[in-house]
Amino acid sequence: PAPVPAVCTGTDMKLLRPSSPESHYETLRHLYQGCQVVQGNLELTYLPPGADTTFLKDIKEVQGYVLIAENQVSWLE
Repeated sequence: PAPVPAVCTGTDMKLLRPSSPESHYETLRHLYQGCQVVQGNLELTYLPPGADTTFLKDIKEVQGYVLIAENQVSWLE
């Protein structure tokens, strides 16, 4: 049988500012590392300059919306 894709839960924060930008990045990285299917929304907001976004590389499907806003990072992997 085919391997079951890694499923993760998305977020529903819209453009709400995180209370701590550092922990916000770590939370996103923890949520999406190794994730292939996002159940819900993929929201990438308020990423700092130079943030490593390779944790997004395995995502193949998002069942909600994709929001990319208010970031200082110049490139998403």
